[in-house]
Amino acid sequence: PADPGTGRTCGCPSQRLMCPAPSIQEIEKAAYAAWPAAETVDYDGWRLRYAHGFSRRGNSVYPAHPSTIDLGLKLEWCAGWYAQRGLGLVVRQNPVTEPGLDEELHSRGFGREGDTNVMTAAITVDRQVIAVEEIASPAWWAAARQLWGIGADQVAGWHGIIERIEFPTGFGLLEEGNEPVAAALAVVVGSWLGLFEIVVTPERRRRGIGTGLTSSLLSWGAARGASRAFLQVVAENAPAIRLYEGLGFDFSYRYWYRRAPSASITAPRSETPPSSRD
Repeated sequence: PADPGTGRTCGCPSQRLMCPAPSIQEIEKAAYAAWPAAETVDYDGWRLRYAHGFSRRGNSVYPAHPSTIDLGLKLEWCAGWYAQRGLGLVVRQNPVTEPGLDEELHSRGFGREGDTNVMTAAITVDRQVIAVEEIASPAWWAAARQLWGIGADQVAGWHGIIERIEFPTGFGLLEEGNEPVAAALAVVVGSWLGLFEIVVTPERRRRGIGTGLTSSLLSWGAARGASRAFLQVVAENAPAIRLYEGLGFDFSYRYWYRRAPSASITAPRSETPPSSRD
């Protein structure tokens, strides 16, 4: 495979494991639907998303289609759009985003960060050993905030994303005594089940808790019509990858982000993209 710093291959151990383009696009569409932003703007084949600063996925550009206008002007306007919202410009990349864009961003000083593996599996129904609720309880909100490390300045954005989800949503929580030990979120979008933020407290890891929670979410999703599941895991998180492989998940592709150098951030003269103005 090509060097993941600038190459267009996925950076996986074998190129044979990379999803064909339509499958990647299908997963990306489901993942974005399951993680709704507060604001979205479509601009010359790119989609800009804003979610009050919580998560890179919710506050970045997805260049789904090739540009038809000058790239420099396009990046300048996008950077300004985010600057008005107090954020820097971040562009999401994967093996099927605009050809040549990753290399061009690299040449313009956009740093690479957030390398993440997307793993997928066919759902095989197992027993549900942990209860999955369809309404987030106060206990789930408190536990998830603690386990996911949600800071005070992130709470509004985090709440907003979850409260905007329009699809069947499962909230997984495991407590021992009065202490939360694991929490996760699952969303059914069509035939896909997206698993998000599966976290087990460090002192309880390697005891089968993560396996039990994930299996329970898979069973819950199957009962609501999902036949396939996807999840995202930090590329360097080998223990989590092994856990998911044990549950039947395989590597599909990798995505990453390119962050603009701070000097490129300016305020736009208008909220309307240049290609739409007369």
